[in-house]
Amino acid sequence: MAAAAAARMLQANPGVAMDANDESRRRAWSAYWSSGRLHSCAGSFQGNYAGAIGAFWRRLFGGLAPGSRVLDLATGNGPLPLLAWEARPGAVEVDAVDLADVAPAWFDPARHGGIRFHSRVRMEALPFATGTFDCVVSQFGFEYADRAAALAECLRVTRAGGGLALVMHHAGSVLARVGREELAHHARLRDGEGLLAAARGVAPWLARARGGQGVDADAANAARERYNRAMQDVAAAIAASPAPDLLLEVRDAVHGLLARVGPGGEAAALDALDAQAASLDAARLRTAEMVACALEEADAAALAGMLRQARPGIAVQYRELRQPEGVLAWSLLAGPPAEDGG
Repeated sequence: MAAAAAARMLQANPGVAMDANDESRRRAWSAYWSSGRLHSCAGSFQGNYAGAIGAFWRRLFGGLAPGSRVLDLATGNGPLPLLAWEARPGAVEVDAVDLADVAPAWFDPARHGGIRFHSRVRMEALPFATGTFDCVVSQFGFEYADRAAALAECLRVTRAGGGLALVMHHAGSVLARVGREELAHHARLRDGEGLLAAARGVAPWLARARGGQGVDADAANAARERYNRAMQDVAAAIAASPAPDLLLEVRDAVHGLLARVGPGGEAAALDALDAQAASLDAARLRTAEMVACALEEADAAALAGMLRQARPGIAVQYRELRQPEGVLAWSLLAGPPAEDGG
């Protein structure tokens, strides 16, 4: 399914897993995690989560009893298993699952004993026995699932008296606002008159001219003018945008690529531009998912209500995680009243 269609499905069915599109999503996220990024919001955090989000997880992991078993949903490159290991080295076991193919570069089985990664696992169908875990956690992951089915699975695999801790995208967060801005940037860059299309139009003429071949001057000048207009459009958007990083990154990449086009380099240049476009489309899919799956307060309240209904007497708290730049996420903690230190 194309990224735009995936976004429309998500907007129509927020919080519903896209079974028919799982393979597209798996490929997009697998490629992202293979880049080595530790989390899904590159540039938003320092190291392995600083600030309010890091404090939330360190408080939780620091309170786990020795020998506790933890399940991390939608682990990505494993920031939560790493945080758990840093907080309680060797004291807890973590099974970390993801729909994508994941193999974190930081992970050393000989050093990080008790941590196990499982790729191609859907949150709605967990491959673990009933009552296996003391705590289920998820960082910017649970909200992407079919929430009712995923919650049922979380409760099934959690032992009686176990806990659930989630950090989820907030519809009014800094991250969601940047995501919405970047979707507009994606549309601008991939428009038929946008920068990538214009770059494809000018690359062959650059290769021929630099190789000393004859060129159709009128056609070459028209392609150059189209490219210059696209560059000017991007420059204006950069000046007007509160979050221009994507535009800056793609503009610089495309400009550098065209600067390197050499004699006979037409095919290589077009292949590189196609790869840039494919990377951009995968990023658009990820961003559209994030924006569509971000929770309003009513969604967080509904999730808490589902938990209370499924397990009468459970203590549930959901709160906004904030720091000076604004709201970052929703946090949700659930467990026995006596253990709920939220």
